[in-house]
Amino acid sequence: MREITDSEIAKIQEALMEETRRKYSEKAIDYFTNPRNLGRKNAPDGSAMVKGICGDTMEIYLEIQDNIVISCTFYTDGCGNTLACGSSVTEIVKGKSIEEVLKVSPHSVIEDLGRLPEEGTHCAILSVITLQKAVADYLLSRV
Repeated sequence: MREITDSEIAKIQEALMEETRRKYSEKAIDYFTNPRNLGRKNAPDGSAMVKGICGDTMEIYLEIQDNIVISCTFYTDGCGNTLACGSSVTEIVKGKSIEEVLKVSPHSVIEDLGRLPEEGTHCAILSVITLQKAVADYLLSRV
């Protein structure tokens, strides 16, 4: 078996990046290679965990002050699509009122990312469902 050269490895890596750039926007690539707001929180004001149809799990943690989201983090065991969507949804809601947060849709996430392959659409849905359940958790804790 012959050894693969550094030049061949570089060509393979570039071909993979070209394919990735065809499927994803630069923002989506950035969000799944450098996730935003990734992490769990102790004692959040609202939180939720949802398992998606693909088997990925997403958790969202909210800190809310005066009806405004001051912090939103997420955690996932999922793929790059899930990382990008989790990053996006947490960035979208920071500084928004609960009423504004409830208007966030999977389309909002996909639009924010710029481009996501069709097979990643369910990850946008997963991120929004988890967000909505975290908001519901917050609202129910105040009753």
